[in-house]
Amino acid sequence: PMQIVEVCFPPGGRVAFETGGRDVRVHQQVWVLEGAIDVTLGAERHRLREGDCLAMQLDRPTMFHNPTRKPTRYAVVIASETSSRR
Repeated sequence: PMQIVEVCFPPGGRVAFETGGRDVRVHQQVWVLEGAIDVTLGAERHRLREGDCLAMQLDRPTMFHNPTRKPTRYAVVIASETSSRR
């Protein structure tokens, strides 16, 4: 299954997700529509600006942070597959 969500992230906003072992492999893409956002995957930090897209597998701690003084608008596409399809 696949989900698409549009997010309006407030200035200075920060949210973290702890990710442990899963029976389902989950892939996510973040596409910045307006503004900028920092995405941290484990120890890797990515600064995304308007028009940038980042594809990732959700298999480690993930954090989103809006370091700007303006809201950031981005789309998130999440796709999952069962372990039998690996």
